[in-house]
Amino acid sequence: MGDTEKIVLALDAHGGDFGPAITIPAALDVLSRQPQVEILACGIAAEVNPLLEQFGSAKGIGRLRCIEASHCLSIDARPIEALRRGRESSLWLSMEQVAGGQAHACISAGSTAAMLALGVKILGLLPGIERPALMSHIPSASGRTSLLDLGANLNVSATQLVQFAIMGSVARSMQESEPAKVALLNVGHEDSKGNAVLQEAHAVLNELPINYMGFIEGHDIFAGKADVAVCDGFSGNLILKSGEGLARMFFQQLKLALESSPRAKLGALLAGSALKRTLARFEPSKHNGAPLLGLRGVVVKSHGNANRELFGHAISEAALEARRQVPKLIESMINDYSIEERV
Repeated sequence: MGDTEKIVLALDAHGGDFGPAITIPAALDVLSRQPQVEILACGIAAEVNPLLEQFGSAKGIGRLRCIEASHCLSIDARPIEALRRGRESSLWLSMEQVAGGQAHACISAGSTAAMLALGVKILGLLPGIERPALMSHIPSASGRTSLLDLGANLNVSATQLVQFAIMGSVARSMQESEPAKVALLNVGHEDSKGNAVLQEAHAVLNELPINYMGFIEGHDIFAGKADVAVCDGFSGNLILKSGEGLARMFFQQLKLALESSPRAKLGALLAGSALKRTLARFEPSKHNGAPLLGLRGVVVKSHGNANRELFGHAISEAALEARRQVPKLIESMINDYSIEERV
């Protein structure tokens, strides 16, 4: 799919902590920058339409249309709730647009568990994939490291880790001039380290024709030693949340230090442009938007507490994933590697 072809995105207008008050303005921001994008905002008309009237003169508003939902799911909706009462909800309808071919991708800041359950039910899994995995990008010394899974699967098998590695390799290699370097997260670099699941996945990945570099430790992620770091969702979520907390603490302490004295303020002024460029690399808004890989369509998860800028980046990530047609590439590679025969 070329950069100039029309991309239609389905938006769960009520996903996240702030709902349409954030998602609709963020959608209009993207439409103003990307004239080839159209957005179907799935939401409760009584809440979405007043915002569309409020932003009636916004650039690109003619490319945003409301798909009326009867209700929305709670931000902490569990899978059973999503499956039992999710029909006609804003999240359900946004995924239905993709399943029915009306949209190329959907975006939500809603419950990860609900997105996983409805993604599998409505879109279905790609052949050869047992579970979807969330992937996001973490700032690192080399630029950024892609990490998966981020919490969709707390307990995983060796086969699933291998599938995550392949999916991450495909998704990341689309952005690089050469095959992405893939590694398994472990407690050490040595081949003998790790539990039986890691050992089994390591043995299979060594036989596959991907750019697999073996085991890495947690600090290697931030050092940028791998392009894609693979782990179970429990570990991945801890790494992601810990890194975000550390970054916030660092920025707060740096600000206090730079405002602590006239000399510090002068130093900050002299180093201003270089300091801003460096800090911009670690700005969370530049890394929001985690694709849920392994489904038959493109689904992107945003942080639940995303502000307007953050959510806009998730929408842009969804458009990018749709253009690259990542699900088709993953399906092709999974079939080529015949993982079931190796594990």
